[in-house]
Amino acid sequence: MKKTKETREEKMSRIQEKLLTSTKEIFESEKYAEYIATMAKFPHYSINNCILIASQCPTASLVCGYKKWQTDFNRTVNKNEHGIMIIAPIKYKADVEEPMFDENAHPILDENGRQKKEKVQREFQGFRPAYVFDLQQTSGEPIPSLATLLDAAVDDFETLKELVIKVCPVPVEFSADTGSANGYYSPSEQKIVIKEGMPELQTIKTMIHECAHARLGHGGEDDKWDRQTKEVQAESVAYWVSSMLNLDTSDYSFGYIAGWSKDKEVSELKENLELIKNTADEMSSIIEEELLKRKEEAQVTEENTPARRKSR
Repeated sequence: MKKTKETREEKMSRIQEKLLTSTKEIFESEKYAEYIATMAKFPHYSINNCILIASQCPTASLVCGYKKWQTDFNRTVNKNEHGIMIIAPIKYKADVEEPMFDENAHPILDENGRQKKEKVQREFQGFRPAYVFDLQQTSGEPIPSLATLLDAAVDDFETLKELVIKVCPVPVEFSADTGSANGYYSPSEQKIVIKEGMPELQTIKTMIHECAHARLGHGGEDDKWDRQTKEVQAESVAYWVSSMLNLDTSDYSFGYIAGWSKDKEVSELKENLELIKNTADEMSSIIEEELLKRKEEAQVTEENTPARRKSR
């Protein structure tokens, strides 16, 4: 019996279901338990410190203090690395003079009728500069990851690269200097930077991920999402678009999304499913239409080539 061709809407629905179920399955794996045990050792920073870290090192992924890298992770900070400054709380004690009161809360007066004072020691909280270092600035034992680098080759790799760049609203650059990240989107500089020299499938997937950040307006004036939600959105779009192009990024995408989600229900994914689906649909439609157009042009050229040869 001849198999009926899958419609675009059916394919979108199948990808959506796989994205939800396969990501949730990651939470039941031993790999997830190991990952969480490691991630729990990293300190959580205030929003102000997150801004400070991002402004000094846009590619920062995992940061902590000099000694913590050594004691908790068996890693050492590389020579000549400059620390990332944050503001750390500090408690201190000081002697202060305070007015005296009796048991009825009445002021205690001296012989001149003035309220007496006494010296007491109080604890205060202040702030001081402190320095942390990102994973890329250290060497040593590897940090567990839920995502596996994609090392497959891609048919028409250069064409796909060109078309992904075409759907990006900002310029795309390739550089060896992306730190520990495979790539990043800089809203302030309005550009995307991709690590050069990665395997073809990883390159395409990372390009789509960073392009999704830009198309979703992450880091812009109207950005209302926290970092976890933004990463889940971008990687979900990357998986979805890749799947529509018949590229399998599941080894990387499911683990990446699970690593950023706050809970086992992947609430960030569920709550933003419509936005993710629409963004993926827009991007994949543009790429697919351009691929079809180029295929038709190539066929026309091929059909006309023998005729031109005969006329010579």
